[in-house]
Amino acid sequence: MIKIGAVFIPVTNMEKSAQWYQEKLGLNPIGAWPDGNGADFYFTEEKQYVTLIKVKKMPPTTFPDITDFQNSNFNFTTADVHALHTELKQKGVHVSEVEDHGAITGFDFYDLDGNTFSVIIDS
Repeated sequence: MIKIGAVFIPVTNMEKSAQWYQEKLGLNPIGAWPDGNGADFYFTEEKQYVTLIKVKKMPPTTFPDITDFQNSNFNFTTADVHALHTELKQKGVHVSEVEDHGAITGFDFYDLDGNTFSVIIDS
């Protein structure tokens, strides 16, 4: 069996981004790469890993499906989407409105580089 080892997120300013991900999302630092071009983090409860990788130019952060809806590359889940939405908003994170799409309720949020992340309720 396999599982996702880490999610890789492109950033343009490693120092500012590392601070943002720690303050806004509560990620725990594991360590910076020796050349300063990457940094590893994890979420406390789930031990899921996130790696920031410094890039020269930001790649697209979404992609269109066959209906032209813009999808983020991955999403986060939470037990209380409204509480997380409020928390991120209070921390100054740029968030979209919470939307109910029937089977899925969620919202998007954006990091310093405009990376788009979706959050949906964990049912």
